[in-house]
Amino acid sequence: DVRGSLKFSPPPGASLVAPTLLGLAIMFALALFILRQLRALFRTVRDGRPFVPANAARIRWMACAVIAGELARAAVMYSSNSYVMTLFSATGLRFDARTDLNIFTIVHGLLILAVAEVFRTGTRQDEDQSLTI
Repeated sequence: DVRGSLKFSPPPGASLVAPTLLGLAIMFALALFILRQLRALFRTVRDGRPFVPANAARIRWMACAVIAGELARAAVMYSSNSYVMTLFSATGLRFDARTDLNIFTIVHGLLILAVAEVFRTGTRQDEDQSLTI
């Protein structure tokens, strides 16, 4: 496996900046969304009410955002690689366009979904306990 650096002038009208910026904007928006959800979650924990129904939904949305962020990152990488593959050719060099999906990030998103289910069950049990006399 050999790595290197390559500079070339793109053909007129072709742009790699727009798709990359769009992907980065999506990932930045997802990161801000996750931070807002975490802030709301920690606020309920600080107030001594960790098992409220909204927390399970917040954690579920964070898991979906983690998975969506990884899919967006993989799409940006694929579009960049595809751009270079189709617009640049050199003798003796071969360029590949791969999705480069990070499976560990997807697994982490699924683990966060499992934590959301734990919170959902904890919320239900907390409500049942509060109704018990």
